[in-house]
Amino acid sequence: MKKIVTKTFNNYFLPFVFAFCLMFAASAQAASLPVGEGSFLIDEPTGANASPMTAYYYRPQAWEDGRPIVLVFHGLKRNAQEYCQGWAQYAEEHNLLVICPEFSAEKYPGVRYYNFANVLDSEEPGGKIQPQKDWVFPAIDRLVSAAKEKAEAKDSKVVLYAHSAGAQLIHRYVLLSGPSKADLIIAANSGWYTLPDKDVAFSYGLGKIPEAAYDLKTAFAKPVVILLGEEDVIRSKVLRKTPEADAQGQNRLERGMNFFNVCEAKAAELNTDFTWILRTVPGVGHDGTGMAQGAVPLIEELAR
Repeated sequence: MKKIVTKTFNNYFLPFVFAFCLMFAASAQAASLPVGEGSFLIDEPTGANASPMTAYYYRPQAWEDGRPIVLVFHGLKRNAQEYCQGWAQYAEEHNLLVICPEFSAEKYPGVRYYNFANVLDSEEPGGKIQPQKDWVFPAIDRLVSAAKEKAEAKDSKVVLYAHSAGAQLIHRYVLLSGPSKADLIIAANSGWYTLPDKDVAFSYGLGKIPEAAYDLKTAFAKPVVILLGEEDVIRSKVLRKTPEADAQGQNRLERGMNFFNVCEAKAAELNTDFTWILRTVPGVGHDGTGMAQGAVPLIEELAR
């Protein structure tokens, strides 16, 4: 009888256990990020449709929990994979996990959904402010959570690095959202800015946005770096040249410095802490990967 029971156990129960172990191992592998280049999908409800977001990544062999995770936000071209490839060298040299979410033109069409985060239903002043529940900013904190989950990281600090159109999204996220899940926020070479001025219409100011929707004291206390290329002084074809934009400066370098100074003065007016930092990168113009050389020392300082 004992032999029959043992045989039955081996024939029926052990294959089940083996299959369960394989499923568990496959699930664990799917949850982590293999070494090297890759991509994964993130469920994200914001945008013009509910399709998932693709995120590209580069993971060095030596990276482990405790080393920084850098979320890189692309510019106007929506070329997240190219940004990720450009950051691979820095990832290897400094042991960083780099993740580059793609805000595709299909899901986040035009300036409205990417640069403006769907705060406004138009690409020019005079449009209608959208309900706060439809703004794109919550996607950024969800990306922070998703990155840590996919990397199985509990102790790693998360950095947001955003360039050009990405910096437009991120600096507006700083101004118009609550406390951030990120440990460091780097906005590099934005084309123009939303100034903390309720008398100037959005996107150039906070005009028409309900005051209950933002808290400048919270914004000015965030760990923000305004990073500017010292050679980003060309009035290129894609640089906005409206009177409102030109009032901020004639090029991205001037506009970034003006934004920082205006925000610093506003913080003093509000008698609140201002923790932001202004940094410039010598010899670099409007180059998202080139600006990384100015971002990496800031990331390394955070990791110490």
